[in-house]
Amino acid sequence: MVTIERRVHRLLRYRKFWFPSPEQAMEISSSLQPDDVVRFFAVSPALGTPPHLVEHYGLRTVRINLSAGPDAILNGMKRKSCRHELRRAEKMLSRVAIEIGSERANRDFLSVYNDFTRAKGLPELRASWIQDNSAHCETFTLYLDGEPLCAHLLLRDRETSTVRLLYSGSRRLESPELAASCGALNRYLHWQEMQRYYAEEFMTYDFGGLGQPESIARFKLSFGGTVLAQHFYLLSGLEWVARFGKFLYEQILRRRTFKPIDETGCNHPE
Repeated sequence: MVTIERRVHRLLRYRKFWFPSPEQAMEISSSLQPDDVVRFFAVSPALGTPPHLVEHYGLRTVRINLSAGPDAILNGMKRKSCRHELRRAEKMLSRVAIEIGSERANRDFLSVYNDFTRAKGLPELRASWIQDNSAHCETFTLYLDGEPLCAHLLLRDRETSTVRLLYSGSRRLESPELAASCGALNRYLHWQEMQRYYAEEFMTYDFGGLGQPESIARFKLSFGGTVLAQHFYLLSGLEWVARFGKFLYEQILRRRTFKPIDETGCNHPE
């Protein structure tokens, strides 16, 4: 379980818990204080009705069994839509570089991701987010001819041996030429991540939800794997505080702060 905690205006203790077991989640929810706001992400199976519940929803995701090894993962991919694209990407490798977790990778991830989300009318990611969550997250940025083309940010949980895609962006909307390259190289970046985390003995690669549009779901399903239902919860020691905070962000600031938006192939766990 990954735990991320901060104070909100010195008044509220805001905590996010990724991949808690149902037992862990129920224990935490039973001990909330009036100044606590808690979110549980990617719980499976679903909880009963936890105390102090404000909101709950479900989301399907695709999970790749890394422990099976690279050969089994590759054989589980769909031949035409996935393995063909990986072979196409391999023909471009003389023009490709990948940076992981470096200052440059972080900076260029933000540039690619925020340009991508602006084009789609979605919320941008603050530079401070990566710094605040660096203990649990890692960026992968792929460069084509020295320019950043596609980039991912993943959450790592050693306790559950899971890595999960949180944010993903590319330059595919900028031109047909870049879109053609992104189709293959974005898949290749996922494939490199899977191999890296297999080598680090993680057991599961989580694509972070299926969601909409349908093309995103097809893309993720083309890697094979297993579809799993996960559950997400918002709780508060004083329920009206969490409801009022959601209203301010969603209605006044025009930002969605709880349900993931999967249009970019990513989630938004703010």
